[in-house]
Amino acid sequence: MTGNQFLLIKSTGNGFWYDMHHVLTQLYLAEIAQRIPVVYWGKNCMYGIDENSDAFQQFFRPISKYGIQDLIKEDFSYFPEEWNRDNLLEEHLYSHMDISLDDIIHSEADVVVQNSFIEVEDMMYWIEKHPLYGYISRYLYSSMLKKYIRLQPLVEDEISEFFDRNMINNTIIAVHIRGSDKIVEIDHLFELNKRYPAEIDKVLKVWPEAKIFLMTDCRDILEQYSHMYPNKIMSTECNRVLQNGPGSHFQEYEDKARKGLEIIKDTWLAARCNYFIGNGYSNVSLAISELKDWDRSAIKLLY
Repeated sequence: MTGNQFLLIKSTGNGFWYDMHHVLTQLYLAEIAQRIPVVYWGKNCMYGIDENSDAFQQFFRPISKYGIQDLIKEDFSYFPEEWNRDNLLEEHLYSHMDISLDDIIHSEADVVVQNSFIEVEDMMYWIEKHPLYGYISRYLYSSMLKKYIRLQPLVEDEISEFFDRNMINNTIIAVHIRGSDKIVEIDHLFELNKRYPAEIDKVLKVWPEAKIFLMTDCRDILEQYSHMYPNKIMSTECNRVLQNGPGSHFQEYEDKARKGLEIIKDTWLAARCNYFIGNGYSNVSLAISELKDWDRSAIKLLY
């Protein structure tokens, strides 16, 4: 980026990959607006060690050489007008739905603050000269992930340790099955979930010796598949709920950073597998589809 104007990308306070897709969209916006991106996940983020930490940098390396402290300047101007140098570390409930992309693009403020999700498609008319003009969201997110997102070394080490211990030299089918509160968003979730065994069996006909890396928020789903596919299931250690229970991301964790790390670990491990079957309505499954340039024959998203 040229110049010294910034786009501060704050947490929306929602689920991990919803927040990550928000970040990726805003990174795209930063390129359009020619602003330097700074990501800060503060007090409203569900994955911070404490309310004074930047949860984003617990997991990922900084996006740019600037941090939020560089944006707290007496002579800086801010947009939207609710923000100022004294409250930049706070989290407001303003959604700014009445502020248009025109307002953001043409703002002369030193710092534009973004804490609400924008659909990628809403930016399309702004970007005719941008290299990603016309891309659907999956490929745009994939491009932004590869360009900007780098894991912190300790996070990368934990992922590699699991891979080397459990996956290396094996053919692995990654499977992501949602339960719990996802039924609120997908009224046919149970019917969708019944389709997984048939899809898994299709792959096992081609790769009969393959192992299954199962990602699920439900311990009863994990138990069910362990009985259906004996000696084939592997999974990471994480907090799980019952199929009909509340979402696992709303559960209390003594270490909230572990909650985020569990999601990252599963997502990045799945992207290292040979085949992926996931839920097309889930941000986690979509992220797995975006992290890797999958051959079309090696990925199946269920709708």
